[in-house]
Amino acid sequence: MKNDLAYVYSIARGKMREMAVNLHVERYLEVGFFHKNEVDPYQDDAVYFTAAHAFHSEEVVGVTRLIFGKLDQLPTLKNFNIYDLEKMRLQQLESFRYAELSAFTKLPAHDVALGLIKTVFQYSEQVGITHWICCVDERVYNYMNRVFKFPFRTIGESKVYLGSKSIPCVLNLEEILSTIKEARFPLYEYFVERESRYLEVIQ
Repeated sequence: MKNDLAYVYSIARGKMREMAVNLHVERYLEVGFFHKNEVDPYQDDAVYFTAAHAFHSEEVVGVTRLIFGKLDQLPTLKNFNIYDLEKMRLQQLESFRYAELSAFTKLPAHDVALGLIKTVFQYSEQVGITHWICCVDERVYNYMNRVFKFPFRTIGESKVYLGSKSIPCVLNLEEILSTIKEARFPLYEYFVERESRYLEVIQ
């Protein structure tokens, strides 16, 4: 958060979207999550978000995305064994209330993770999304839980997926705000602040 002014966060459109997709693919190829010439079936159904260096606005240094679609076609639901009760809970949500948060990656030495999450959070609030579905690397899950008090709800059995042990989860955005307001108030303030530069890029 402290060096947030060094970056510009936005919905990726046009050329920036191409750069976001390329960064995601390149980083996943580097670490072995993708194979060469592998086709990502979720690109067309996703909204991408980028972090770019404020002084080199066309240099994308971080990316994530929200995937939209039928519940049973989202990556986490397709690739993990989801508990029946959790599946029933998700099925009760209207289709515009959920999306899958994925493709979260950045270049080394760029501290943009929270800025990206904030941007996706404010976008989700504006369009009416209330739940993020995700599969989270176990180490990231533990770190986000311990340090930032993110209230992940495990919805299925963990497994090795895209190169690491991952946990299928859902995040209720209302619960995120409630939890971090109580446990990490500065982070809560950061998430809810309405800076004009954020509103400009996500409207």
